[in-house]
Amino acid sequence: MPAPLSRRRLLQAAGTTAAATAVGPLAAGSPAHGAAPAPVRPDVGALAFPFDLGRVRLTASRWLDNQNRTLNYLRFVDVDRLLYNFRANHRLSTGGAAATGGWEAPDFPFRSHVQGHFLTAWAQAYAATGDTVCRDKALYMVAELAKCQANNGAAGFGAGYLCGYPESDFDALESGAPVNGNVPYYTVHKTLAGLLEVWRLLGSARARDVLLALADWVDRRTGRLSTARMQAVLETEFGGMNAVLTDLGRQTGDARWQAVAQRFDHAAVFDPLAANQDRLAGLHANTQVPKWIGAVRAYKATGTTRYRDIAANAWNMCVGAHTYAIGGNSQAEHFRAPNAIAAHLANDTCESCNTVNMLALTRELFTLTPDRAELFDF
Repeated sequence: MPAPLSRRRLLQAAGTTAAATAVGPLAAGSPAHGAAPAPVRPDVGALAFPFDLGRVRLTASRWLDNQNRTLNYLRFVDVDRLLYNFRANHRLSTGGAAATGGWEAPDFPFRSHVQGHFLTAWAQAYAATGDTVCRDKALYMVAELAKCQANNGAAGFGAGYLCGYPESDFDALESGAPVNGNVPYYTVHKTLAGLLEVWRLLGSARARDVLLALADWVDRRTGRLSTARMQAVLETEFGGMNAVLTDLGRQTGDARWQAVAQRFDHAAVFDPLAANQDRLAGLHANTQVPKWIGAVRAYKATGTTRYRDIAANAWNMCVGAHTYAIGGNSQAEHFRAPNAIAAHLANDTCESCNTVNMLALTRELFTLTPDRAELFDF
């Protein structure tokens, strides 16, 4: 009688089959990696490592179908329309492009946050597939953003500033005045992250320069605040500012950026998590998860175990006491009391942003403890 099929052997077999079905050999002429310098500092504590995007090719499969649908959309998007708010805010001609609607409408509080997502997507699409349309869109947007940044003097903004709304929104944020629904650092995070990916994956020196100028503006802006004032600023959603600044420090080897990242350590959230205390009830859920990702990235950059514990404790609490059977969490975008989510099952549970970010957090933790089955299961 053959030996029973263990969980590990079953997963290995399934993984081998999926890989044989979905992934082909690296295609000839795929985009070269290493155009941007490799990160100066490797991740501390990592035991598992992902393949570079350019090392994987999908063959005929539903995964390839999904990828092609995404590529078609990324090719379709009009870069000039995405640039409308940046150009208008930085006192440049919008070039006859029509403004967009929704969250990018010219009067929407945190307009200019999706552009960073598109920079990331275009860069990753080129790295994964060699699609030159996506590459060219990314490089064109970066070149135009550089023009916006270069016009800051005429627009009345500080050097390096880059947004689709006035810098005065940051004045209001720092003073504690209402910012009309804006979440300013949330949008800056997206732009920084997109520029970093264009530099890393496309080797764009211009993306690096725009990125460093904007990061320098963040350093100047936050460096003049007292600790108490900065902690008050952090009460407003700020995305993954701690994560992207940590990654910038890792990429450049400049310890300055880790110091700036540390200013975004939100004590009201991090201190209970470091003590393994679940105080998530009532918090806006997706505001918190990027902070946890930033914590584990900070551990990998510095080796400071407190950051690792914050991220691991947050994952354990969220998955163990705040997550529905399908893997999503929150109701009406907020955490509820631990182990009480069944009472809150409604048609506004499981915000997709939370799920995406929890997967990213899980991926980070998995690289530290790849033998932890519950991370793989999630």
